[in-house]
Amino acid sequence: MKTPTKEPNKYILISGDAERQKLEVNFWLISLMAVLLFIAIYTLTLLFLRPTFIGILLYERGFTQFLVIYLACFVICLTVIKLIKLQQESLSLRRSWVPQTVTFDNPRSRDLLTLQNNLTKHNQLLPIRCSRILSAYIQSGSRKIASELALDDSTFYLSATDASYSFPRVLVWAIPLLGFIGTVIGISQAVNGFSSFLEQAGEIEQIKEGIGTVTSGLAVAFDTTLLALLLSVLVMIPLVLVERMESRLLLKIDIYINDLVLPRLREKSENLDYEGIKRSVSQAFQEYLPNPEALIEPAQIYAKQAAENFSQSFILEIERLQQLSGNLIEQIEQINNMSLEEKSKFLETLDQQLNVNRELSRSMITEIKQIQPILEKLSKPRLITFTDSEEL
Repeated sequence: MKTPTKEPNKYILISGDAERQKLEVNFWLISLMAVLLFIAIYTLTLLFLRPTFIGILLYERGFTQFLVIYLACFVICLTVIKLIKLQQESLSLRRSWVPQTVTFDNPRSRDLLTLQNNLTKHNQLLPIRCSRILSAYIQSGSRKIASELALDDSTFYLSATDASYSFPRVLVWAIPLLGFIGTVIGISQAVNGFSSFLEQAGEIEQIKEGIGTVTSGLAVAFDTTLLALLLSVLVMIPLVLVERMESRLLLKIDIYINDLVLPRLREKSENLDYEGIKRSVSQAFQEYLPNPEALIEPAQIYAKQAAENFSQSFILEIERLQQLSGNLIEQIEQINNMSLEEKSKFLETLDQQLNVNRELSRSMITEIKQIQPILEKLSKPRLITFTDSEEL
């Protein structure tokens, strides 16, 4: 029997997403957007907020502020682009990508091929994944291989999602680190200013300048930490929410595929080598069963014994039936005798009853004859007179 060989890579040929990077974002595009946002923030601050605390915080607190603002802009742009992509992908869950009118009994049917090609043309993750699964099913005819491909895609996208957020997590971690670097720089400036202040503490003007140097260094230290911590919190919360939204989207896509696509696939019937099976069975009979000539004599002996046993049992059954029929005949004769006796008794009783009825009818006739004259007298007409009597 021929066993089909499994070639997993063969079933990824027809696909609209060979690299499977639908949820990835373009690094250079995000970098350009971050640069534009960075320029816009500093331009607006320079035009409208330069004298305020925000302007001083952005322009007069060292080079770390520029790096912190740019990294925050990068994370914000990445989060916004990711959010837009996820919203577009979420809309695809509302459509029915695999119609109920398409049957999956024949993997090579024209309707199934047309559906797979149409799904390939779409630019969203769910139809692309359905297209890959249908491609595997069409080429292999096996639901098992299509399920394995679906599981492989699910694992890939979970890993890719986790990897895609590694870099922004590093940036979120680097923002407060840059703030601490600015803090160290500011404290260093303050200490240096305080040292020079002690050396030149003879005049009041020099004392004022030294105090200004110390306070400006402390301002740099505290303001850089303030800005870095504030921005790290502001960019970290949306990033975590978007990452959670992406994980839920992938879970919904897996549920859609496992509930609405994979159950409709049919497992292929393996192509059996009937000639090989026939040869194997014949060989097994020849190896493990004796020759027909060796079976003839035992079969004859067995048939003879079976015939003798059957004849003996048949004779015993006939004798038993004869005995039962004799008993049945005797019981029928007894029943007939009993019925004849009952019949004779019934006739005697009937004769007695008839005799009694005759006697009764005769006596009634005699009595009727006796009352007949009286009836005749009563039947004659009579004259009835009424008399009036006066009482004295």
